[in-house]
Amino acid sequence: MAIFVMRTLKNLDINSSIESNRLVFKESWSDRLDTFFVYFAFFAIIFLMVLCFSELESFSKNGLEYIILISIIIFYLYALYCKLSEKKLKKIKFNIHREEAKKRIIEYGKKYKFRISKPSDKLIFLNEPTDNFSIQEYERTIIIFFKENEILYTLIKEGARVNFPVLFSQHFTKRAFKKILTQPKIETTKNYFNGFFNEL
Repeated sequence: MAIFVMRTLKNLDINSSIESNRLVFKESWSDRLDTFFVYFAFFAIIFLMVLCFSELESFSKNGLEYIILISIIIFYLYALYCKLSEKKLKKIKFNIHREEAKKRIIEYGKKYKFRISKPSDKLIFLNEPTDNFSIQEYERTIIIFFKENEILYTLIKEGARVNFPVLFSQHFTKRAFKKILTQPKIETTKNYFNGFFNEL
């Protein structure tokens, strides 16, 4: 039997989260330590890449090395941004009834085999496994808050050792949500990228 592990959102304040457009909950000391470690790791890698960059003698002789180092720096800056903004709720507006929007999100979750949990009429969790090399099955969670004419959502991950941020699938999730909340009829065509992009 699979044991699913989701990020702990202790005392999640639904109304405050919706009002502030940011997850409001009580973080444990282990979550805070984990966040500090991720920030430290990203800053350390970026700092080392900048040092390596300054050691290169000539752009004309080492053009490929410059390109590689710049690409690595940009990637880790993006990953750092994702970690810094993972609690910020993204917004998608719609013109349908809120209950219809909720129904479409639930159908989307069922279609792509998410584990769905619904703590309240204003909130839904869509969970999917992210770590296939562990006894426990850690999850990536899409947290969705419902308002009258919009959803507020974000993606967070649980990992075997550290909770690295969600990097690329958040963009495909945004695209999928916009599509299902604005189209007149739900399509049944499978989203290829949803299954393909499962970050480490």
